[in-house]
This record gives sequence, structure tokens and C-alpha cells, in this order.
Amino acid sequence: MRPTRLALALFAVASAVSAGVREVELALPVRSKLALTGHEKLYVGPFVRERKGDEKAQELAFDVAAEFERYIRKLLRKESKFMLVPAIEGVRTPTSDPLRLSKDAEFWRDLGTRSGADYIVAGSIDFQVQDRSGMKTEEYESPIDGRKYYRQRMVEQTGFSYDILLNVYDARTGAQVFTQPLKDFQEKPERNFDEFAGMFSNLFALENQLIGVFVPRTIKTKRFLFTP
Repeated sequence: MRPTRLALALFAVASAVSAGVREVELALPVRSKLALTGHEKLYVGPFVRERKGDEKAQELAFDVAAEFERYIRKLLRKESKFMLVPAIEGVRTPTSDPLRLSKDAEFWRDLGTRSGADYIVAGSIDFQVQDRSGMKTEEYESPIDGRKYYRQRMVEQTGFSYDILLNVYDARTGAQVFTQPLKDFQEKPERNFDEFAGMFSNLFALENQLIGVFVPRTIKTKRFLFTP
């Protein structure tokens, strides 16, 4: 029996090779991470700015948390059918500690009562801009003797890093029903790159992950098919 199985396996491989391979692109549905109907009332905010204490990080000339809230509202309005509840003026969090705030069910329940929302989308964000310019070691081949050497070269770069904690609360009870950390880092080959533009270029990179929490989406993937 063993020689027979080996022969069949070799025949299958040979047939596949001789048949040829064709690459196709498929669109695959992906469920949202939250089981929502898509018509719930959502309140976005508040987000708090969390500072990680990086000494190389620049001070920013805009409110990172407020800009992120606006971005989330715009993204949900564009990509979903949720009813977005208008922001309430003067909302103050009892603490700026993201962990303690996430456990304060009374605060979230009260905000839910005031807003009339079904769910509250909030959390924390740390966005940093870093000057990463400096001397870099690179390998090069000498045009004279063809040998490889190492040399120092000045490289100007600006780094943009995100550390986001996205939380969703049941507005009726104040209980946290979902949490997801999101991190990203990008470098731009320029010095003093515009920090506001840098923030949103990073957000575009995270956009698919953010919207995937709330609504189903479609991802494209490649597969190989054996053809006769």
C-alpha cells in the first residue's frame, strides 16, 4: 500500500505542476468586532491625551485628543449608518488616568443619560512627533577597488508614533463592552515635517482597523488556482 500511496502523491504533484498556476484576487467579507445592527446611536468622546514621557517628543501646537475625536466622528459618518449624537459642551472627565477612567461606570452611565446614546466611543491617545535625524552607518562599494566599506551619512527623518486605546461603553449601564489597543509608527524622510499632516497620515494607516471595530468590511487577498 505504501508504494501505491507514494505513486499517487507524485502523480498529483506532477499533474499540478503540468497544469499551471493562475493568480486571482478575492474579496473576502470580515465581520465587525462589535455585534451591532449599524443603526445604533453613538456618542464619541471624551478622549484623553496620555503622555508617555518621551524626552525627544516635541510639544504640539494642537489638541491631539480633540482632533482625534473629530476624526472618529468623520470616519463613522462616512463609513457607517450609525446615528452620531452631537457632542455635549463642557464634559469633564473625573480623572486623566485612562485605566481609572475606563472603570468609572458611573461617569459613563451619566454621560449616556445626558446624551441619549446607545453606546459611547472613547479612550486615550498618545501621539508623538520625534526628530530622528542623525548619522547613519551605510555600506557602499568602492568604484576604485570594488571592495565594500562602511561610512557615516547624515539622514534627516521625522518619526510619528501612535498609542491609542479605543474603548466602547454601554451607555445605559456604563459598563465597558469592548477595548482595543492600536499602535503605529512611521518615518518621513524630512526634518521638521508638518506635525498635523503627520498625525493624519498615520491615522489613514490605522483607518481600516478603526472602522473594522464597528462595521463589516471587505478585504482583498490573492490566491493561486491550478488550471488544466
